[in-house]
Amino acid sequence: MKKLYRDLSPEARASYGITEDGSEESWVYCLTCGRAVPQGDCVVGEDGRLECAYGDCRPTSASHASTDLRAWDTLAQEQGGAAAHWPEKPEWGRRYPLRDADL
Repeated sequence: MKKLYRDLSPEARASYGITEDGSEESWVYCLTCGRAVPQGDCVVGEDGRLECAYGDCRPTSASHASTDLRAWDTLAQEQGGAAAHWPEKPEWGRRYPLRDADL
């Protein structure tokens, strides 16, 4: 059974967290699949990095797994007007396209 972020101790969450507050309810965005997921549902990979919770999401390499996850609210701010249609709380499974730019 895979270990989830929500299963970690508060100390471990501090080192694994992607969002500023480290909350399991905070949403993160996966740059690989373009979907958002609550941080608590992220999987702790065998290499000790957080991975996207969607079973069909496959990062291009293990080294990209945690770097492909970004805090939802931070990324929405960085996207500016391109994210104007993004809700404050995203829908599970829905894809949210990014504007064409390097992140």
